[in-house]
Amino acid sequence: MYDEEQGLHRSAPLTTSGPNSESMHMAPNPRGDWEDGQDPESVPILHTSDESIRDGGGKYQHNRLPSAFAVTIVTSVLIMIVDIVASVPVAPRMVIFEDIICRNYYAAAQNSEGLSNCKIEPIQSELALINGWKDTFETIPGLLVSIPFGSLADRIGRKKVLMLALVGCLLSDTWVATVCLFPRIFPIRMVWLSGLWQLIGGGGAVVMSLCFTLIGDVCSPEQRTTAFSQIHAAVLLSELISIPLGSSLISVNPWIPVLGALAAMAVTITVALIFTPNLAPLHKVQQSLEDIDIHISQNELSTPSRKIRDRLNRSMAKLVGASQWMSKDICLMFVAFFVFETSRQVTGVLLQYSSVKFNWEYAKASYLISLRAGVNLLVLVTMIPALTRFFTNKWRCRQVQADKYITLISGMSLVVGCIFIFLAASSFILILGQILFAIGFAFTVTARSLLTAMVDQRHLGLVFTSVTAVTYAGLIAGGPLLATAFQWGLSLGRFWVGLPFLVTAILFSLATLAVFTARAP
Repeated sequence: MYDEEQGLHRSAPLTTSGPNSESMHMAPNPRGDWEDGQDPESVPILHTSDESIRDGGGKYQHNRLPSAFAVTIVTSVLIMIVDIVASVPVAPRMVIFEDIICRNYYAAAQNSEGLSNCKIEPIQSELALINGWKDTFETIPGLLVSIPFGSLADRIGRKKVLMLALVGCLLSDTWVATVCLFPRIFPIRMVWLSGLWQLIGGGGAVVMSLCFTLIGDVCSPEQRTTAFSQIHAAVLLSELISIPLGSSLISVNPWIPVLGALAAMAVTITVALIFTPNLAPLHKVQQSLEDIDIHISQNELSTPSRKIRDRLNRSMAKLVGASQWMSKDICLMFVAFFVFETSRQVTGVLLQYSSVKFNWEYAKASYLISLRAGVNLLVLVTMIPALTRFFTNKWRCRQVQADKYITLISGMSLVVGCIFIFLAASSFILILGQILFAIGFAFTVTARSLLTAMVDQRHLGLVFTSVTAVTYAGLIAGGPLLATAFQWGLSLGRFWVGLPFLVTAILFSLATLAVFTARAP
């Protein structure tokens, strides 16, 4: 539980009444603007002990920032709902894709008797190709606009940009459903165009980065790891709920979870509009103070030429300051996030891999994802706090150093888990590998906390959006890479079907090495 008085914004926010406001608001006086006979010039411009602001109509309102605990709960619930909506149709959509590809394949071969066998290499290769490139093409638009929208969120507030991103996600999923509903009109590969709708707001890239930014806005360094863990736990909890729900509906009709997810996303947008706080970035408050000081000091003595020169100096200072957060260690962390996200795409391949190698139905194979979510949730609740206490109390490490050690342990667990899955000759080894893989899947939780400690607070919005852009670049590379590896594995024979997991084991090793090389502040 967070102390409501802690966080980054401990004092009352300083705001202006509008974009053209000339100075800070005066403190409200219960008897009027000034007391009778009092010189207006003697009234202080700033009244920092007051937490009220005045709206455009001249009325004063209470504008207290929400606590770190409240913001963490709101963002966690929002992410959980969004992820449920995204995860429920995963397995049903695979069934629909496979059915369309299977029908098209046998229709082209003029052989309707083969519809019962959709696990042959040409059909599964096409399914892997469509899924791999679909993830890539959905990622590219979000990558192109995520940083601009992140900068926009730093200027106009987080909530407005978040709403745009959620609308983009809804339109993107609607396009995929439309293509699948009318396979005789749209070729199945038209699902690759769904990412164009994510140009509206940046899609999932911006949704996730803004939620992490909201946490960074209000949480102290000691609270960040717990807050990030709670967000990650929300994602895992959503997978525990959504994957079995979607799988259970496959036997009834795979279209029920697909179309139901669209309706749920529309409801989510309404919920986000009502409950998401619209926090102003901290540096905007600090800049308002600077502008007030400059305004007061130049009110009587400044000349037009001096004002222009001062404005230019401030603009140059902002430009230089915006680039000072980048360092070698931060670049190494970006490499780790990139490689991790490239490898994370293997989750989608897991459904096909278990279906082809062990003849599992997609409904059964999808429970491997629920298993991973359950183990990972257990790790967040028990293992990470226990390791944190061990490193901070027994080893006397700082919190930042403990985050680094836990990240390295997670990375090594990911590597071992992927090797087990690649070599799995039985379902028992497959499940054991998935458990080891799940233990290390909290890699990004402590890695984000480590990265947060490396940058200045005022650059958090840009840094987290940059992290999201880097990870989405990993998605762009990972989809085609793992799809191609799966196609090669299918062509090489049964032992090599798990080739994507061997590739990811190598990539996770590189991510772990990057974190090991980066120096904790």
